[in-house]
Amino acid sequence: MIWSGFTLAVDGRHTIKLLLAAGAGVTEGEFVNRARATNSILGSAISEEASATVRIIPDPTFDCTDVTGKVFNDANRNAYQDNDEEGLSGVRLVTAKGLVASTDAHGRYHITCAVVPNESRGSNFVLKLDDRTLPSGFRSSTRPVQVQRATRGKSLRINFGASIHRVVGLDIADAAFEPDKTTIRQQWLPRVGMLLEELQKAPAILRLSYVADVEPEALVEQRLKSLKSEISDAWEELNCCYELVIEPEIHWRLGGPVVKQRGGEQ
Repeated sequence: MIWSGFTLAVDGRHTIKLLLAAGAGVTEGEFVNRARATNSILGSAISEEASATVRIIPDPTFDCTDVTGKVFNDANRNAYQDNDEEGLSGVRLVTAKGLVASTDAHGRYHITCAVVPNESRGSNFVLKLDDRTLPSGFRSSTRPVQVQRATRGKSLRINFGASIHRVVGLDIADAAFEPDKTTIRQQWLPRVGMLLEELQKAPAILRLSYVADVEPEALVEQRLKSLKSEISDAWEELNCCYELVIEPEIHWRLGGPVVKQRGGEQ
């Protein structure tokens, strides 16, 4: 911007004050205003350059997005809080930027100014349920990580459900497989069918526990992976009423895999 028509005495001292205001369309950030006096005839500067930095920050009332919600006991596992389902206290929730909130006695939480979304298109907000802080025996019945679109000046509500799940365990060992293979022995194949029948009775989590002895660690992992894949495929063919979660785990009788050394010693 140029202001002209001023006559300044060469041997005098002059003070020029500029009063500027930020418009409604400005975005947040730092902006530097610079001004100097210039000889209109010669085009040369006749004063030092003055500068003033203006910092525009989001307004906590109109630009921030608050997040509220509940962590509740989803007894019927329908992902909604029914009238007879109470909240779970002391459960921790964590944002992608490291903000942490814990639920109160009624399972409620509130994160103030959780995110300042992009003013033109909004931003994704990610919130994770820390399942380690759930009461003993409870597991998440909704997605433990939820993503919603946040826009400026509007709050988000994100609920999480958790319930006590039935756990069905299947213990296996080296004797259940063909020697040095991932194939189950023929006499144990009917047990897989019995397992699927048990899983269909009610929603459950399947825990595959391999009790390993001196077999190679790689073989143990391959057997667990193969058995998990076989059960998953059989479950999909049944087209049952819920999504089956399979948790494989390994227990070593000697505390860990046996490391074979030179000369055949262990």
